[in-house]
Amino acid sequence: MTKEEKQRIDELVMKTFTLAYELGTNLDELHKQFRQLRFSTKDRDLEAAIINLEHAFFMTAQSINILKEQTRNALIPLRKAHTCEE
Repeated sequence: MTKEEKQRIDELVMKTFTLAYELGTNLDELHKQFRQLRFSTKDRDLEAAIINLEHAFFMTAQSINILKEQTRNALIPLRKAHTCEE
């Protein structure tokens, strides 16, 4: 792995972690607002629609967690390259 490749992957990993954190934070806030609406409504159709939407929020959160996990995995070659250089 070249020095440029190491630097580039490090930059991309940091951008990805930042994005995942921001997405997760925004997703959580929107989910809380929909959840409050679901508990406050008396409209059963709206409640059912929000339950489905909450499921989509959950699936998106799972995808963000997978993104973070795979991003961490991308760091493994960097650590190996660093160890081999020493």
